[in-house]
Amino acid sequence: MQHTLDSRMHALLPVVRGLAELLGPDCEVVLHDVARMPNSIVAIENGSVTGRTIGDVPTDLMLRSLRHVDDTQDVRLYVTSRDGKILKSLAVTLRDETGQAFGVLGLNVDVSELVQAQRTLANLTTVRRAGGDAAPERDEIFAGDIRDVVSGMVTKILNEMGKTPVSMTREEKMEVVRRLEDRGAFLVKRSAEQIAEALDLSRYTIFSYLKEIRRCDEKGRRSRAPAGRQGDEL
Repeated sequence: MQHTLDSRMHALLPVVRGLAELLGPDCEVVLHDVARMPNSIVAIENGSVTGRTIGDVPTDLMLRSLRHVDDTQDVRLYVTSRDGKILKSLAVTLRDETGQAFGVLGLNVDVSELVQAQRTLANLTTVRRAGGDAAPERDEIFAGDIRDVVSGMVTKILNEMGKTPVSMTREEKMEVVRRLEDRGAFLVKRSAEQIAEALDLSRYTIFSYLKEIRRCDEKGRRSRAPAGRQGDEL
């Protein structure tokens, strides 16, 4: 696939290889091309860290950052988890000269053994009751199929709400759709059909909910706009 990459992506391939060489086999380095969504991964080194390869898909956190790309920091450092591993992750949004996001460069370092060693040392040296504050960790959905990412996003939200689709009211299902919209799920082509099936709704109903949600969001943005600019295009 390398010979089909545009010049911006091709220029970053040595960076991907160099970072992986410098940081070692426990550091996955991955390059996403936004134009190729959902199969956005165009280069990856040490993919065994998350089990991904070239042609695989973005995570749910990447979708969320792209959904709010103008409100999200271009350099993001966070801790996440994957199949029992603890990963320290860095995501860098890549922009062109106009400020348009065209890619994401990601690093995922498996720090599980370091964290376990740190906890063991803390337990050995502490003189107070164990169980102090832990570093914040968050789940991130790594998958080779974009349907698995979207399915995981739906499951997360249902767990957050403590509901199952069969027991949900119309307003609660609309809230699920609102959260999915906010997290970037509808950036994925044909995700509406998958979400409709998961929530036991028709595709038409999903689009109807989305239209209502986006209309309300638009009204909210305009109401918060500075005086004299409420007619501006967004």
